[in-house]
Amino acid sequence: MPITGIGLVFTLIGALSWALFDATRKRLSREISPVYLGLLLPLVQAPLLALWAASREPLGLPAACLLPLVTSALVNGVALVLFLDALRLSPMSLTIPLLSFTPVISTTLAWIFRGQAPGAAQYAGAVLVVSGAVVLGMGGGAWRSLASSVREPGVRRMALVALLWSLTSVLDQTAVSRGAGAWYAPAVTAAVALLMLAWTLARGQFRAFLSAAKPLATHPLLTGTAIVIGATALAVQIESFRYAPVGFIEVVKRGTGMASAVLLGRFLFGEPLNRSKGLAVLLLTLGVALVVGLR
Repeated sequence: MPITGIGLVFTLIGALSWALFDATRKRLSREISPVYLGLLLPLVQAPLLALWAASREPLGLPAACLLPLVTSALVNGVALVLFLDALRLSPMSLTIPLLSFTPVISTTLAWIFRGQAPGAAQYAGAVLVVSGAVVLGMGGGAWRSLASSVREPGVRRMALVALLWSLTSVLDQTAVSRGAGAWYAPAVTAAVALLMLAWTLARGQFRAFLSAAKPLATHPLLTGTAIVIGATALAVQIESFRYAPVGFIEVVKRGTGMASAVLLGRFLFGEPLNRSKGLAVLLLTLGVALVVGLR
């Protein structure tokens, strides 16, 4: 699948939107547990995405895209539950870096299921992105003991999350290739939200969820910004699937996201920027530049 100019633009806008969304979520996590934040955002983003879709085209989805849509929602719902469970069971410093492997996994899955054979530059860029994440994890003390890390229950769950979220990208692009339009983004978000709501009710945590969400009312601007940026990131990513291969999108998204996390952490949250973080940013930037420059 050739990468057009508009595909590159959508990919870069989506990657930056995800990076900003991660920064706002990090700030909101001071007010609400990341677990409950992960439940709240799909619930409020689905109506916003529906308004956006209604401004673009009449309500409807072609029947051909319903199977990948439902499968993507189920896989995404399972992945989100595992993601939240991994955060509960193990430190974020051990679990979150595993998501850096999604560019390699998604590139391979897109090759297998969609025939999008990656070039040498794409795989080299993915390897640089993963290397940057490893340097970042080792520099922060996350992966210094591989044996103990593997024994962590949260680590095993997050490794599965990386696989599942890579698969959802392939499923979403399949739906788009079968004619899914603007209504795909709100539909898949609403389906995930309903699954997460059912999971919350089944665990008897709905009251706790409502109580935990109350502090967000005291930060309406920050909360609203996170909702809008998150919805924009998803809508732009869905659009980018029309114009660029999954592996290319994931390399740019993860590389930009992790490099931005280090830089935004320094300038917005006062986090230290040491030598290993600087090297990680360099590797991540080179990985993204490689796949973009040699597209």
